[in-house]
Amino acid sequence: MGALLGFAGLAGARLALWAFTLALWLITRPGGWAVLAVTALVAVRLLPENSTP
Repeated sequence: MGALLGFAGLAGARLALWAFTLALWLITRPGGWAVLAVTALVAVRLLPENSTP
């Protein structure tokens, strides 16, 4: 069980590092900040709301 959690943690860390690298690359490109802003706005819009019935 520990090895499975270790692999899951490693995969999560690699995914976070990849996302950070992509964001850093986009910021250095002309207009890349706009892509990041739109991506953040779409992500916030698509996240489910915590509404209690």
